[in-house]
Amino acid sequence: MSPRAKDGPKLLAGGDIAINRAESKGAFGRLIPLLRESDVSFANLELPLYHGGKPAPEKILLRGAPEMAGALAEAGFDVMAFANNHVLDYGEDAFAETMSLMDSLEIPLVGGGMNLTQARKPVLIERGGLRVGFLAYCSVIPRGFEATSAGPGVNPIRAHTSYRPWRDLSEYPGTPPRIDTWAEPAHLARMKRDIRNLKKKADLVVVNHHWGTSMTHEVMDFEREIAHATIDAGADLVLGGHPHVLQAIEFYKGAPIVYSMGNLIFDFDIPFFTDETHDTFLFGCALTKKGVREPYLMPVTAGVFSKPRLHSPKRGEGRRITGVMEALNEPFGTNLEVQDDRVLISAPS
Repeated sequence: MSPRAKDGPKLLAGGDIAINRAESKGAFGRLIPLLRESDVSFANLELPLYHGGKPAPEKILLRGAPEMAGALAEAGFDVMAFANNHVLDYGEDAFAETMSLMDSLEIPLVGGGMNLTQARKPVLIERGGLRVGFLAYCSVIPRGFEATSAGPGVNPIRAHTSYRPWRDLSEYPGTPPRIDTWAEPAHLARMKRDIRNLKKKADLVVVNHHWGTSMTHEVMDFEREIAHATIDAGADLVLGGHPHVLQAIEFYKGAPIVYSMGNLIFDFDIPFFTDETHDTFLFGCALTKKGVREPYLMPVTAGVFSKPRLHSPKRGEGRRITGVMEALNEPFGTNLEVQDDRVLISAPS
């Protein structure tokens, strides 16, 4: 893939990928040339690719056939996150074999490892004379999924939750509590150290976070706390996932935070999924030594076992998804402007 040096190499990112269908070839449909033409393409691999394994107890389980890795290679992904709440759904063997499989395809995984040191290790690639570094973290961590000094798992940033009454319950019985969320301070400090260290080696740093609450468009307090700390430490772009629905895009100190891109491919019938889980988008931008420039999104819908469908933002489903993002962005002041087949994203004026 030849780098484009004139206006900076191009990054194109998608959401969560849980692929497990009859045929891997052509799975990404019309997105394939877009992903392959970009200088850096990125997404989150939401499941192990393995036959067999020991299922984790008391949770929704995701697993794909190893042959599905062919679809990821065909789409030309350059880097993929492997820090999420499904990577160990079928045990350590499935986890390790997936990492080995992706390594054989020369698609580096970031955010997961056979121990904490490996899970914290960044991926560094060069495009157009720029060194681009990647880190990935998970805040939605099933028991036993956190990497340790001697055990496999994800690069963690744990989040805490408290519920507190805020009215006189004698007068207002049954009032729902206020919910407070915040990041584990030690994990947050470790993340900031890792980003600062990576920034010494990279011209740009991209950080992926698997966070939030499933099936809600609301950006939780701990997401914003982590996102802002990520940029304060030196990151140039934050890409988020896990909620399975879209969330807002925010600018903080000039850097974009994409809180949730939704599901790019999700080949499982999950009982609580709704039509909103079909809405997603590709996020694109130019990479420069001064940070991310010219960010945009391209509306996409993704059904179960079907190819993602790219839409014009000027009509139909594309216009509707653009409207959804406009409403979600409003509290953050983020602006959207339709231009041809793209929706330009800009910070509050």
